[in-house]
Amino acid sequence: MNRRDRLLMSGNGGAASGALVLAVLFLLTVAGVAWVSLGIVASERWPIRWLEVNGKFQRVSAEQLRASLDSHTGTNFFTVDLRELQEAATRISWVSAARVRKQWPDTIRVEVEEYVPVAHWNRGQLIADTGALFSVPEADALQGLPWLSGPEGRLGEVLETWAGINGMLTPLGLEVMRMKLDRRGAWSMVLDNGTHVELGRAATAERLQRLTASWEPLVGQHGIAPLDIDLRYSNGFAVMWAQHSEQDAGAGN
Repeated sequence: MNRRDRLLMSGNGGAASGALVLAVLFLLTVAGVAWVSLGIVASERWPIRWLEVNGKFQRVSAEQLRASLDSHTGTNFFTVDLRELQEAATRISWVSAARVRKQWPDTIRVEVEEYVPVAHWNRGQLIADTGALFSVPEADALQGLPWLSGPEGRLGEVLETWAGINGMLTPLGLEVMRMKLDRRGAWSMVLDNGTHVELGRAATAERLQRLTASWEPLVGQHGIAPLDIDLRYSNGFAVMWAQHSEQDAGAGN
């Protein structure tokens, strides 16, 4: 066999392989058409029989989720739209995230995470433990959370300041229940004992340190917590007591 004959045989082998691939693809296409035409993927052949909903439910119930998702499972196991189910779950106000997956042969599993609120923000919004803002219809009526307020776009600054001040107050058994950053950049707050504190715009940490250093002797001397404290002084602070409605100068003022 000469070199020309060998080349012809090689070419014929490649053509045969190509034809075989085309034949396999054609058979797969025919099988796919037959699959659909025979109704193998029809909803009555492979229906969704179980919708399992899991999560650490506090504000949302499994029944509420099933009611919202049930209408989206009317197709079958092969054609159900998982993205549509996920979007339907996250439209529920307290749901922060949802993961949806299939389990052969007839089950859809949905795992949800709820927002965990840590504070109010302005009106109508809540702050989650992740720092994200979210809204629910009953946001303003929710009890037991501190109220934070400030200009839109400055949430991060308010959160950081709130956390820092709470860290300074915790050793005294105190906590911030209301904090406001106004448009001029001035801070004010109300403590959980009812004391109103004006911090001002500058050197707020240093000003608060003066208060924390004097807090125990100040309260011990009068037997009650102050009604108002004004820290907007260069070397001290002013205190007003509810008993006498009189203003006393703090140390160093």
